[in-house]
Amino acid sequence: MSQSARSEARLKVQSQLMRRHEELMAREARIRTEVLDAAAAILNRDRAVREAEARLGQALDRLTSGEGMPVDEAAELCGLDAREGRRLIRATCHDGTVRQPAVLPDPRRNREVER
Repeated sequence: MSQSARSEARLKVQSQLMRRHEELMAREARIRTEVLDAAAAILNRDRAVREAEARLGQALDRLTSGEGMPVDEAAELCGLDAREGRRLIRATCHDGTVRQPAVLPDPRRNREVER
């Protein structure tokens, strides 16, 4: 094989390898973008679930503490089983949110009292 043919073949192979490398890098960038989008969606979903569970737990807590309703009954009214209701109530106390005391009117003094 002549020197010029080898040189020409070398350039052709280098060009093909460079094009292949660029295609792989573009693919890697597309994959990275999709994975980041998926991870962000998962984090958003998890945040939404935590917020919804916190609101549900607070509502259940108000029903049980404020209204004196048994956990089983409050959970059933909300479409949950008792076990899930208890879990959500416990989560409202231990997830870092401050539990607000129930404030009920005091008919004897015509003002609010903490309970």
